[in-house]
Amino acid sequence: MKQYTLRKGDRGQEVARMQRVLKVDDDGIFGSKTESAVKQYQLANQLVLDGIAGQNTLGAMGIPVWLGIDVSSHNGDIDWDDVAAAGVKFVWIKATEGTTHTNPGFEAKFRGARDAGLIVGGYHFSRPDTNISQKDDVYNEAQNYLNAMAKVGIRCGDLVPAMDLEAGLKTDDDYNANWALKWLSFVQCSVRARPIVYTAKWAWDLYLRKADEGTLRSLCDYPVWWASYKNGDVRSEPHTSPLGWDEWQTWQWSGSSSVPGVKGKCDTNWMNSDGISQLIVGE
Repeated sequence: MKQYTLRKGDRGQEVARMQRVLKVDDDGIFGSKTESAVKQYQLANQLVLDGIAGQNTLGAMGIPVWLGIDVSSHNGDIDWDDVAAAGVKFVWIKATEGTTHTNPGFEAKFRGARDAGLIVGGYHFSRPDTNISQKDDVYNEAQNYLNAMAKVGIRCGDLVPAMDLEAGLKTDDDYNANWALKWLSFVQCSVRARPIVYTAKWAWDLYLRKADEGTLRSLCDYPVWWASYKNGDVRSEPHTSPLGWDEWQTWQWSGSSSVPGVKGKCDTNWMNSDGISQLIVGE
């Protein structure tokens, strides 16, 4: 499986993070000076001297980027031991959608991933566009998610809850943003873990962009799982920046990867060192 790598010519937040470790100008541009600093670091730490910051070099610097996947019932039965053996570190599994739907096979997938040693969490596909006349609809959606998660338990070492925000009212961005904040706050108070928001530029532009600035700032205080890719075009940073957020903690970089143990195509993600520290449930 592909591992996250930074090399000359790359740009973005992870380059800047590495530059800060190396104590060079953190302009986010991997140029000749940064390459030289990487080689010096590799030489001093008995790493392969190639000027390329891959899994070993980034790990030695304390800023690893982990490979992960996300799956749902569409992925069928999964051989989790094969997934783990391929170098995948974490997985979010679809748990629920709306107020009543539980994703078929969620519990078996969750337990299988956990038993294979993967860091595992559940995500909820939110539907602020349905049942809008019901005052407590958002709390019913949150409770649907919590009920499903209660069957497997959220333990220390699991991933935090994730809300998939790809739906909403096309005519009321304020409603969508406030709805999302209510779901996030309710779940956070219930499980005492700060959830992450999954979304993409197209969803932001369609459902959130025109919301009140203060509301958007509150929403963007939550970590983000940003979806941005063009199939076959691999980069060190998303094709679109995480609008509203300063940085991504998790980045879905492909929707069509081949992953051992998973039949067909699979979503793949990177989680950076900020994500590793923020998105794993503690004691």
